Amino acid sequence: MYPTGPLLAPHESVEDCTVGGFHVPRGTMLFVNIWAIQHNPKLWAQPDQFKPERFHNLQEERYGFVWLPFGAGRRGCPGEGLATRIVGLTLGSLIQCFEWERIGEEMVDMREGTGLTMPRAQPLLAKCRPRPKMLALLSQL
Repeated sequence: MYPTGPLLAPHESVEDCTVGGFHVPRGTMLFVNIWAIQHNPKLWAQPDQFKPERFHNLQEERYGFVWLPFGAGRRGCPGEGLATRIVGLTLGSLIQCFEWERIGEEMVDMREGTGLTMPRAQPLLAKCRPRPKMLALLSQL
C-alpha cells in the first residue's frame, strides 16, 4: 500500500470528542496518518508486500476507513470517481499499446524514499516499445 503522502489533509475538531480513547478538545488540528493505517499488519496481511490481488474484488464497504486512497468525508478528493475510472483505462492502454521490459535483472525496489510525496527509494526504470499493430495508431497522435 503506497499512499502518495503519509498524511491526509488536516481536520479540525468542531467540538470536544473522544478518538481512540483520547480526549480531543474543540479546535484541535488532527492529521490522519494514512501510511500507518495502510502498513498496519492488524488490518492488512503482509502490508509491505506488493499484492494487487488483495483489491481484485474491492468493495468500499468492506474496507471502511482502512483503505483511503482519496481521503474521506468533506475533505475527500473530488476527483475520486474520475481517477478510479481513468487509472484503469490508462494502464490498460499502456499495456495494450506497448511492450514493456525491465532494465536489468534485479527485482523492482519497492522501498520508500523520503519526501513530501513519498517517492520510491529507487525510481522504476523500464523500456517500452510500441507494439507493431499500434504503430499506425500511435503515429496519428
